[in-house]
Amino acid sequence: MVPCKRVAILGSGTGSNARAICDFGRHHRDAYEVALMISTSLDAGICQVAREYAVPLALLNKGNDTRVELSLLLARHEIDTLVLAGYMRLLPTAIIEQMQGRVLNIHPALLPDFGGKGMYGIHVHEAVIAANSLKTGATVHLVTPAYDEGAILAQAEAAVPQGATARDLQQIVKELEHRLYPATLSAFLRSE
Repeated sequence: MVPCKRVAILGSGTGSNARAICDFGRHHRDAYEVALMISTSLDAGICQVAREYAVPLALLNKGNDTRVELSLLLARHEIDTLVLAGYMRLLPTAIIEQMQGRVLNIHPALLPDFGGKGMYGIHVHEAVIAANSLKTGATVHLVTPAYDEGAILAQAEAAVPQGATARDLQQIVKELEHRLYPATLSAFLRSE
């Protein structure tokens, strides 16, 4: 039997995508193992998710060199794939190179539209509404040294309801993300 791929989740958001990924892994034990969660803040929701799922948690120290600290964590925990979930900074190029194309992220819009610097969280949904777009969605992509420019692995679409607010779209897209991200991660790992 082939051992499960070891996944680390790096984030500082509410933890909802981390929870969806952990839940999928728990119910599909042959898909992957969430072996580590990494946060930039002890107050982030991902920390609670780590406790709930009994996953080791590491906190990146703000004063340290993120590149070195993250590199050591990934090596020490023998991580095969790094998954970003609410991590708002550019990942150091050295980490992307270390992981050899095995870093995934999810974006709360249909790329290549509505991506790039500053396009995160509610800002993305405000931009979708301002553009009078008829559809929205989520995109799972590979991470490169530039924001939201990596190869697209999967997308899920939803219509923009008439009169929808940015908060409405945020909820619609979040539900898409929770199904799309774990399934895409599992498919990506099976294809390696």
